[in-house]
Amino acid sequence: MSAREPHTESKKAIAAPSETIAGPFHEAMRSYEKALTAGIQLQEESVNLWKDLFSKLGSPVEFQAKLESMTADAFAKTRERMEDFVETFNRTSKQSIDLFEKTLSVYQATSPTEAQRRVHDLIESSLTALRVNIHSALSTNAKIVTDWKELVDRFGPAAK
Repeated sequence: MSAREPHTESKKAIAAPSETIAGPFHEAMRSYEKALTAGIQLQEESVNLWKDLFSKLGSPVEFQAKLESMTADAFAKTRERMEDFVETFNRTSKQSIDLFEKTLSVYQATSPTEAQRRVHDLIESSLTALRVNIHSALSTNAKIVTDWKELVDRFGPAAK
């Protein structure tokens, strides 16, 4: 009997690690199955969304024509806005140089009255530059919003 006890205990000792491994293994398999199911569901939903989009766009020929026209219009408007940005950048660069020169001229004043006049000029120039830049940014942003609205109105789905 005592000879059997160690044998039985060794079986239990061998079985114990396999049972402790089986739990996490089965849990990992359930997690994998859930992830796989979720992935398949995501793919099905994606396919359904693409089908819905293509059904709204019409035939491939119509879609191609819309896409080409939309692309041409979008690129033309984007080019115009980029030109606006370059123009604004060049202007603000010149303004920055001018303001920097005026700042340096304050330190080169020979009298307190002249320094005060130069500081006053610097402040007025800074405020003018700020006003012009804000109006420019607002104008450019308004043009961008208008361009996108026109593009969506022209090529977007018909309003219901």
